[in-house]
Amino acid sequence: MTCRTTKGQGTQPLAVAVAVAVAIAIAIAALACIHPVGVAAADPDAHLVASNVANASASSLYWGTYRPNVYFGTKTRSENPVLTGLMWHGALEISNFDKFRHTCEHGDSFATYGWKRHDGRTFGSQTLVDPENNLVLKTDFLKHGEKGARGGWTARISGESLAGEETAEPAAITLYYYVALEGEGAMILNSRLSDEGVEDPVIFRGASPDIADFTVRFTEVAAPNLELPEPGKSPVKLANPSKPQFASFAVPPEQIWQVKDIVRSNVGLSAQAIANKMRPLPPVPFLLSLKDEGDKKGNLLVFQRHVQAPFVFDITFSTGESSEDPAAYTGSALTEKLEAAAKAFDSRFEETFRLAEKGYSSDEVAFAASMLSNMVGGIGHFHGSKIVDRAFEDVVEVEPIDFAPGIGGADSGDEDDYFNDEEDAKRVGPAPQLEGPSTLFTAVPSRPFFPRGFIWDEGFHQLLIGTWDNDLSLTSISSWLDQMDSNGWIAREQILGPEAASKVPQEFQTQYSHFGNPPTLLFSLAKFVERLNSAEHTATVDAGAAAALKVASLTDWSSLSSVHLQNPELARLTLKKLYGRFKKQYSWFRRTQWGMVDEYGRAELTDSKEGYRWRGRTDTHTLTSGLDDYPRSSPAHPGELHVDLLSWVGMMAKSLSSIAEVLGESEDKAKFDRHLRNVQKSLNDLHWNQEAGAFSDLTVNARGESEQVTHIGYLSLFPYVLGLVPDDSPKVADFLRIVSSDAHLWTPFGLRSLSRSDPFHGTAENYWRGPVWINVNFLVLRYLDHLRKTPGAYAKDAADVYQKLRANVVGNVYKEYKRTGFVWEQYSGETGEGRRSHPFTGWTALVTLIMSEKY
Repeated sequence: MTCRTTKGQGTQPLAVAVAVAVAIAIAIAALACIHPVGVAAADPDAHLVASNVANASASSLYWGTYRPNVYFGTKTRSENPVLTGLMWHGALEISNFDKFRHTCEHGDSFATYGWKRHDGRTFGSQTLVDPENNLVLKTDFLKHGEKGARGGWTARISGESLAGEETAEPAAITLYYYVALEGEGAMILNSRLSDEGVEDPVIFRGASPDIADFTVRFTEVAAPNLELPEPGKSPVKLANPSKPQFASFAVPPEQIWQVKDIVRSNVGLSAQAIANKMRPLPPVPFLLSLKDEGDKKGNLLVFQRHVQAPFVFDITFSTGESSEDPAAYTGSALTEKLEAAAKAFDSRFEETFRLAEKGYSSDEVAFAASMLSNMVGGIGHFHGSKIVDRAFEDVVEVEPIDFAPGIGGADSGDEDDYFNDEEDAKRVGPAPQLEGPSTLFTAVPSRPFFPRGFIWDEGFHQLLIGTWDNDLSLTSISSWLDQMDSNGWIAREQILGPEAASKVPQEFQTQYSHFGNPPTLLFSLAKFVERLNSAEHTATVDAGAAAALKVASLTDWSSLSSVHLQNPELARLTLKKLYGRFKKQYSWFRRTQWGMVDEYGRAELTDSKEGYRWRGRTDTHTLTSGLDDYPRSSPAHPGELHVDLLSWVGMMAKSLSSIAEVLGESEDKAKFDRHLRNVQKSLNDLHWNQEAGAFSDLTVNARGESEQVTHIGYLSLFPYVLGLVPDDSPKVADFLRIVSSDAHLWTPFGLRSLSRSDPFHGTAENYWRGPVWINVNFLVLRYLDHLRKTPGAYAKDAADVYQKLRANVVGNVYKEYKRTGFVWEQYSGETGEGRRSHPFTGWTALVTLIMSEKY
C-alpha cells in the first residue's frame, strides 16, 4: 500500500432547527461540486430534487460505524461529532489488563474479525474472535425505523466463550462502552451513582450543537455476574463488581481519540491506590474498576461492566426528536429486527451479485458478502488538518530529481536534501505547514494498518461500493473531490487530524503538492455513467416517485441507493458537477507531471508531445506511482518518462471524452480525443520495446541518450488494461504471452507483480517485486473479459486465460480466508499465502466483483 444529516419537518425547537439547517447545508455542499464553465444550468426542478436528495442522503448517513480503526464504534458525520466505542479485556487476571482491546491491531492476535453483513447505511453485524481473552464477540448495529433528522440506533454487544479444549472455563470479561463529544456540548449520568457503582437503569443524557437532546441507555439483556470470593475487610471503599461502574472525564476534544489510555490510567491509578492499602489483594475485578473523578458534565462518559459469558447488552441512542419507544429496539424485539435486517441484506446481496445463481456454495457466498460488508462497514468519516509542503509548487525551471526526505530511506542517497541538485536545494527547502481542517468520507484499505483514505485505492473501492449502492459511492467521490485545491491537486494520502497521524510514521505524514498518484476515481465516475445508461435503457421513472423527489423530505431510505439512477435530470446535474472537478485534476496532471519529450533525441522518434514523469522518485522507490519498489531506472534521472503515468493520463483523456460526449461538450471531447491519440502515439513511438515485446519506461544513459528500461510485470500491462491498445493490435498477442507465461507473470494464485525472469524479482523489500496484488489482477480480468467478448483473433485465447486466471484468483483468496480467517494485502507468488496487512478488505474485496463478473 502506498500510499477514505438531516431532515426537518413541522415545528421544532430553535436549537434543533439550527442544527437541521447546518446539516442540510453540509449535505448540499457534499453533493455540490464546482460548476464547470460553459455548462448551462439545469432546470430549477433538478436543483430542487438535488437539494432534497442531498438532505435525505445526509440524514440516512448521519450516524454510522464510521470509525474503521476501532473494533466497534459509531460516529456522526459532522465536523464536531458525537462518537461512541467499545473496549474490553479479560477480568480475572492482572495480566489481562495488557490484553485491552480498542483499536484494531495486528498484535492482538485475533483468529478473525470483521463484518459478516453491512449495508452501508442502516445495519451491520460483526464477529470478532479473541483467543487471548477466550471470547467470541458479536457487535450488531441497527438504525431505528423512524427516519428523523438525527435518527436513533441500537448497538447489541454479545459474547460467548471460545469453544475448545483449552478454554473450558467461561469467559470472564470486563467491558467498557463510552460516549464522547469532539466539539462543544456536555453529558451527564442520569442514574443514581454510589460508592458501589451505578444503579440500573444506566442512562447518559447529553446535548451538542448538532443534537439538542440525546439519551444513551444501557440495557442488560443477559449479564451473568462473576462468581468471586469476598474481598475481605478493606480499609478503602471498593466498587461492587456486580454493578455497572462509571466515570466522567473532561478531555480536550483533540485528545478524545486517546480514550483507551485515559481509561487505563484511571483504572490503573485506582488499582494502585487500593493495592497500597490492602493486603491480601482483593479479586482482580475489585481492583480494575473505574473510579469517577467527579467531572459531572464531562465530554467523555464511560460505562464499565464485569460479566461472565454468555452476555448480551443493548445500547440504545435516541434523541429528543424521536417519537419511538427505545424499548422497541431492545431485547426480543431487537432480535427480531436484526434477523429481518440480515434476511433483507442476504436477499439484496443475491439480487445484486447473483452468486448462488452462478453456483457458488453458501460458504463462498458468505465469504463474498463479508468482503463487501467490510468494505462498506469500513467507511470512515475523518476531519482535521493535514501537513502539506508546497515549496516546489511554483518551481518551473528545468527540474532536479525531487527527492523528498525519508521517502526512499537511506538508499536514496539524499536523506538531507529536499532536492538532488545542490543549487535547487539551496534555493528551495522544505516548508511543511498545516492546512485545513477538511472533512473526508471514504473507505479505507485496512482497519489495523491503513485506517485512512488513499486516493490510489479509493477508485478501486468505489467500483465495489458503487455496484452495491450507487449513491453512497457518489457521496464518497464528491467528498474526495472536496479535497481538491485550487490547482486541481488532491493529496494522495489523507492524514486528517491527530488520530489518523498516530498511525503514520512522521517521515510519511507530509503531503507534497507536486506529487501525484494514479487517478483511479475516474474508474468510478465511468461506472456511474455506465450504470446510468443501463438504467435509462431498462427502467421507466414512475411519475409518482419522480414527484416525491420534489417534496421537502424523503423518508424512504431504501430508495436512496439508486435515486440518481432513477432520475436522469438529477444524474445529469451531478455528472456535470463531478466532470468539472475531474477536468481540473486532469489539467493538474498534464501541467505538473510533464516529462522531457523533445530532449535526448526523442523528438526524432515521435512528433507527439505526450510524455510524463512521476515526481517523488528515488533510486529504489516511486511511491507516487502506487507501485513503490517496482524496479525503474537506476540511478534515477530527471529525463525519465514513465509508461504507467502516460497510460493513466491516457485513461483520463479517454474517460473524460466519453463523459463529455454524454454531456454534449463537443469542444472538450475533441480536445480529449486529440490528447488520447497523441498518448497512444507516444506509447508506440517511445515506450514500445520491440525486442522484449513489452511497454517500457525511458531514462537517459551516461552518454545523454534516451534509452528504454524494461522490467516486465505490472508496469508493462497498463497500456492494455487502461484501454489504450486497439483490440486488433498485434501487441495484444504479446500481452497474452506475458500474462500466461510461467516464466513471467503466471502463477496458480494470480498474476505476480514482476516477471520471475527479472533480476529484481523477489529482492529487497519485495513489495511489488513478485507478490500477487488483487487490484491489478482485477484490471487484467476486466480487460480479458472485454477481449473474450470482442469478435476477433484474440477472443478464444483471451477467454481461456480469463477463465483460468479468474478461478486462480478467487480460489486462492478464498482458500487463504478459510485457512487464516482473513483476506490479505497481497499473496505470495510462490505459495499463495496471504502476506502483510490483514484484514485487508480494500481492493482485495474486488474478488466479490470478480466472482460476480461485474467489471
